[in-house]
Amino acid sequence: MIAPEDGWADRVAVVTGASRGIGHGIARRLAERGASVLITSRKEDAVRAAAAALPGDVLGVATHVADEDGARRCFAAAVDRWGHVDVLVNNVGVNVHIGPTIGIAKVAWDKTIEVNLWAPLTWTRLALQAGLGRSGTGAVVNVSSNLSLAAGGPSGVYGLTKAALNYLTQQLAVELAPDVRVNAVAPGVIDTDMAAMLVAQGDALSKQWPLPRFGRPIDIADAVEFLAGPRSSWMTGQIIVVDGGARLVGAKELLDRDGG
Repeated sequence: MIAPEDGWADRVAVVTGASRGIGHGIARRLAERGASVLITSRKEDAVRAAAAALPGDVLGVATHVADEDGARRCFAAAVDRWGHVDVLVNNVGVNVHIGPTIGIAKVAWDKTIEVNLWAPLTWTRLALQAGLGRSGTGAVVNVSSNLSLAAGGPSGVYGLTKAALNYLTQQLAVELAPDVRVNAVAPGVIDTDMAAMLVAQGDALSKQWPLPRFGRPIDIADAVEFLAGPRSSWMTGQIIVVDGGARLVGAKELLDRDGG
């Protein structure tokens, strides 16, 4: 366990989708730093167990990220327990269509937009109502994806919504300044349930990258902690890519071919 850090005591963070994977890693890191943390998950049993497994003052509330009434309950619970909210981490994302974008069904399109784009906006709006930015040090961190940076992958609609989330991040960074900073982390392939099919490819995939391993939740937690905390107090509207250099594979291959 890492030590608490100045600047995190008395801060309250809300992390969506934190019963496992990246979200749980983020929640653990913030709790270890000394923040009070509210985590969410769709299932009551899962969120209760996840909260119990974390150090410090942690509260778990079950809700679907697209349920606005459920989101209101989360913020009401945080305010009731701690009086305010200082940090929001919009972690939840879905990828319900893998294949040509032209073939997506409207129900899958709507769900992807709702969870990956509408929900972060809604939760940010409700966080403001719960006191985010009250002391001029509010922070929102959106979890995007390195698939947002270039077209052509097998999950086009997922990448499209994450690219829109990058734009939303920067737009809100302008609109909510100076009291709230808004940044995003764009992970590559992280060893979680969501990326199980890719992780199963093992070295055949990861050895292509400049840093040849799959990411871990803690890799993303490190970046989120930085963007949400006092050490990034002059940063807003940034999209920080954490992917082992996977997006640079094309450039690396060119250098290797030319002897660079």
